[in-house]
Amino acid sequence: MVRTRPPERILIGSGESVWAISGLQTGAPTVVAAFLKTETASSRESRVLRQWVWLALVLISAVAAFVVASHRFGYEFAVRDMPVLALSFALVATGSAFLLMPRIVRASSFLAPAATRQVLTIIVVGGLVARLLLLASEPVLEDDYQRYLWDGAVTAQGLNPYTLSPEQAQQAPAESAFGALATRSDEHLERVNHSRLRTVYPPVAQGAFAVAHWLGPWSLTAWRLVCLGLEIATLALLLMLLRDAGRSPLWAAIYWWNPIALKEIANSAHMEAVVLPLVLGALVLANRRRYSLATVSLLFAAGAKLWPALLLPLIWRPLLREPLKLASLAALSGCAFVAILLPFWLAGLDQSSGLIAYAQDWKTNSALTPLLENVARQVLAITSAASVDARLAARLVAGAVLAGVVYWQLRAQIASPNDLLQRVFVIITWLFLLSPAQFPWYYLWLLPLLTVFPLPGLLVLSATLPLYYMAFHFIARDQAELFAGTIVWAIWLPAWLLLAGDVLRRPAWTSRYGNAVRAST
Repeated sequence: MVRTRPPERILIGSGESVWAISGLQTGAPTVVAAFLKTETASSRESRVLRQWVWLALVLISAVAAFVVASHRFGYEFAVRDMPVLALSFALVATGSAFLLMPRIVRASSFLAPAATRQVLTIIVVGGLVARLLLLASEPVLEDDYQRYLWDGAVTAQGLNPYTLSPEQAQQAPAESAFGALATRSDEHLERVNHSRLRTVYPPVAQGAFAVAHWLGPWSLTAWRLVCLGLEIATLALLLMLLRDAGRSPLWAAIYWWNPIALKEIANSAHMEAVVLPLVLGALVLANRRRYSLATVSLLFAAGAKLWPALLLPLIWRPLLREPLKLASLAALSGCAFVAILLPFWLAGLDQSSGLIAYAQDWKTNSALTPLLENVARQVLAITSAASVDARLAARLVAGAVLAGVVYWQLRAQIASPNDLLQRVFVIITWLFLLSPAQFPWYYLWLLPLLTVFPLPGLLVLSATLPLYYMAFHFIARDQAELFAGTIVWAIWLPAWLLLAGDVLRRPAWTSRYGNAVRAST
């Protein structure tokens, strides 16, 4: 008896993609291959999802270890006794590992929309858990928040924070409003750095500090919760920008998981958290041609920290054909700048003004500024103008270069959302690179836009900027010059060399990011 087979039989092995096909009709192999391809893609998606879960667990574990170690940096320890070098090296190692993030994001680019949403959920939850853990950490080698707490208390009481410096408030009569507040401040007022200077923070920042004081008087946790809320807003706006730019939302990990963002906002509680959502909100609004609202958002950002005012001309560039609207927004901005700067002027722009001191004297963690000052000093000596302040000359040169960059970005009409983002990116990058003070938290100014334009020359700063904290080790041992002469170059030289490489590889980057690199280099 002859046993007949069914006309079509497909067997697929469970352990490996093996099949036996007999009696297949025309086109059946294509169907099977497609089925196997789908199965393989599904397996790949599952593997990538597991990898992201593991990455989130590694991030959370690293943050938990940081929280435990952070208590070695409390006020009860002298700086000489703090493990500063160990901290710096750990942050550098973490930042170096983070440099793999662009590759990891690109490796996830094949994911289907549902799987992409799952990975995005992992990214959001992982970063949020890390930030919640950091609520329990001791601020490491940073005490700017003490000024925020004092300013917030002054503003919340209806007092003018620009009137007296913390040092003057401590000396005020106990029956005065400032004296009574100083008495209630416990140790916070005594711990404000540069206490002889009146506050440098503009009115919008003062409003944020006051909100934290209303939530919890003299509470670092209350201020951190305000920063957390603002960071969540930053993430939401960043996702909108990525959508406008045609980029995967997974690129948000460049900001949300960045170790510098975690350290400088969630741990050290720097007020950059106030500025970022206002700047990103202005860009989102400008992309939707809501130029009036974008202007208002940028003005609020300038009211928290002055530098976002540089971006106003870009927001107004499309309005050159609407002169009345442009004039009205310029007038509004002029009134806003008066409101922002008037409190500083009324309090007096003398040597006790934080604004004047910052503009004239602040120079930290920069390799370029001392170089410009030395060149200016030599040029002034050659031209018999040695009496001119070389520091002022260097700042004027840097300011002129920055003004030229802004003008260069304004030459042509803005044609698309990417076009706007790339010009903003160029201006903020030059602002950061030319700044005499280059604290790690200033890197946050440009970090959100690195999700759109992830240039290696700027991303590498995630790994090198933590070397800044080594300065505390050397200063505590009266060896500040050793840091300024050597370590600072280890921070900036890799970035400069890689940026030069970005310029040389411009065609490849242009292919990947459209016209972004043409503008950024």
